[in-house]
Amino acid sequence: MFQWKSGGMGMDSSDIVDKVFEKATKGDRLITNPDVLKLDYIPNKILYRDIQTEKIASVLSPVLNLVKPSNLFIYGKTGTGKTMVTKFVMNALENKKKDNKTVISYINSRTSGTIYRVLSDIAYTLKIKVPFTGLSVSEVQKRIFEYLKENEIKLLLVLDEVDFLVNSPLKKDGGNDLLYELTRYGSYANSNSFISIIGISNDIKFKDYLESRVYSSLHDEEVFFPPYSVEELKDILKERASIAFIGNAITEDVINLIAARSGGEHGDARRAVDLLRVAAELAERENAKKIEIRHVQEASKNMEQDKVSEAISSLPIQEKLVMLTIASLKEAENTGHIYIKYLNTCENLGIQPLTQRRVSAIINELDMLGLISAPVINRGRYGRSKKISLALDRNTTVKIIKEDEVLKNLSI
Repeated sequence: MFQWKSGGMGMDSSDIVDKVFEKATKGDRLITNPDVLKLDYIPNKILYRDIQTEKIASVLSPVLNLVKPSNLFIYGKTGTGKTMVTKFVMNALENKKKDNKTVISYINSRTSGTIYRVLSDIAYTLKIKVPFTGLSVSEVQKRIFEYLKENEIKLLLVLDEVDFLVNSPLKKDGGNDLLYELTRYGSYANSNSFISIIGISNDIKFKDYLESRVYSSLHDEEVFFPPYSVEELKDILKERASIAFIGNAITEDVINLIAARSGGEHGDARRAVDLLRVAAELAERENAKKIEIRHVQEASKNMEQDKVSEAISSLPIQEKLVMLTIASLKEAENTGHIYIKYLNTCENLGIQPLTQRRVSAIINELDMLGLISAPVINRGRYGRSKKISLALDRNTTVKIIKEDEVLKNLSI
């Protein structure tokens, strides 16, 4: 077999790969249950979310008696357990429901990307055949409604990232219209069929984007998920570690370090568990007997490079728009100037703009995250004002923001 050698120096590439694989297969495994460290893992015991779990279960429980539950909206920052708890409750309902006419449909609005895809994804859940393209939105909606009515289906519709429907170009494409029609389904169908909406959003101001007709027809209840504290993260990490690793693979000092870093910065349990996972994988690669603080430090350093990208990528669309507006500035500007440019950007995209007060609040949040700089400048008799500028590399920031499908074609 022909083997390529780089300039006659060093090992063959196949030898390098074989050496790595042999080391991996012969080394002691620290991670015995890697699924526990995955972002989509749903534990049987969800710590520090009893209140939220009980509230969600209570609101949705009427469906077990074939009664329509109230619409429910769930809010909280990324990594606070919203989707995990919702899926946990939905799985329990699936096991408890009394008939096959109660259907649970989980849709991620951002992943679906268009109103047509949202509806076709709902149709797929219901086993309704809808072509990938070719029908009008109204026709797909009609087919879904007719199927629900004829088969007396009780639909629990989970819309994750629901704010994307009404605060992106999907708004222009009929996001508000879709929500309105879904909430008004009861007037179309009979009492033996209904749709209950469970919306999940990272943006606690989600309802600010709703048209008044949609807002008034929701009749919803709300659940809020706060960020985790350092002590709560410690217990969550201990619980995951006890299932994921062999005995004595990790010390309390390591757990404390990860919890302190994560709790002090963001209170995001998913990022804390991810740091634990990367540290464990680094320890395994060098055949270490246990995960040590140096592994956490190295993992944190490696993840730091992706931290900015993740922080920006996880922002709601409006916060990305504000950041993109700030990135377009040639020099630091005050809030008023930024708001004018922000309004122009929203108009170009067909997105409903927020009030100047709300944009000012977003600027404060971005400043706290370290993504922008917004010091207050004393202008003497002219008073004080903020001089706002980007705290990160402009080209990198713009590139990350434009990875969002909604903003990829926007020029600044």
